[in-house]
Amino acid sequence: MIWRWFDLRQALYLAFCGTFIVIARAALRLHLQITGHSMLFNLFFLMLARGAVRKFGAAALAGLLAGLLCMVLGVGKGGLIQILRFGLLGLVVDLAAMISPNLFRSYLACCLVGALAASTRGIWLGLADLMAGMEVSLMLQHVLVSSGMNMLFGAAGGLLVPPVVKRLETNGLVR
Repeated sequence: MIWRWFDLRQALYLAFCGTFIVIARAALRLHLQITGHSMLFNLFFLMLARGAVRKFGAAALAGLLAGLLCMVLGVGKGGLIQILRFGLLGLVVDLAAMISPNLFRSYLACCLVGALAASTRGIWLGLADLMAGMEVSLMLQHVLVSSGMNMLFGAAGGLLVPPVVKRLETNGLVR
């Protein structure tokens, strides 16, 4: 139903980006002991999906697909919440691209959108900490440190997008 809004090339590209998020998470399960390092790949591929398919909902759909694949394949933890987490990341990217259509040509804009989208991870961390019964001051410290690191890696992932989108446009792979 939603796939009718995208032509075959766009649908394949969104599926490619969503699948590569899962592959990057599974293959690069690096135990770096650094919070948020997976956000680099998540936001790179979500922003790349929206930069290549210039329709509202492209990043959100790629995110929902990635969340569904992660849940089915057992990559990561969170179960059904993973679908919402990835979908929310994509929705933030889509909203930012709707506000600024030339978003993916600017390094600064991509950096800011990557950081903003990655900050949504703090919502899920805060909810999980509250449900676990953690003290509020400790919960806030945990959420701020984790969100800050997620934002740092999300911004780095956003910085990788403009040259790739430019190369795709130059070679005629993106219309």
